[in-house]
Amino acid sequence: MNGALVRLRACALLLAALAAPAMAPAKPPVDLARVEVAFTPGDDVAGLIARRITLGRESVQVQAYLFTDRTIARALLAALRRGVAVEVIGDAAQHESGGLPWLEPLQRAGARVYLESGHAASHNKIVIVDARTDRAAVITGSYNFTQAAQSKNAENVVVLSGNRRITDRFADNFEYHRSQSTPWP
Repeated sequence: MNGALVRLRACALLLAALAAPAMAPAKPPVDLARVEVAFTPGDDVAGLIARRITLGRESVQVQAYLFTDRTIARALLAALRRGVAVEVIGDAAQHESGGLPWLEPLQRAGARVYLESGHAASHNKIVIVDARTDRAAVITGSYNFTQAAQSKNAENVVVLSGNRRITDRFADNFEYHRSQSTPWP
């Protein structure tokens, strides 16, 4: 009888082991996000960015290595006129060499402007619309906010939305870089 009991226990353990994956708690769902991509030449990336800025209700945060694009600047100025808070972090060295001419008009219109000099290059190219809300969107990629990026260069942007965990990570990173930057002027 002992042998039969041992075999019965072994059989029960085997069945339990086989059933364990089915009885294991379900894995949490994968974090999904809405993703849109655009490329130059070909796509109107400046227009895409401007349209996203136009959707902003509360805030628009920008990190720019270069910023000469009139379409994006006008969208930010219009956002300020609508009462949207606008913050821009620019690369200090590029500002010194004239690569961020829109900082002054944006600052005069009410944007909070910062210069980052703690890195060899503040090379982030990011727009965050309505950070820390469920409607937040992040635009990022190789695209500098310049007319050359739109008309002459091979560039890309990715628009991420619909996932607070992802968009909040970008907001956290923006806040970190802002804390490392100097208010301008």
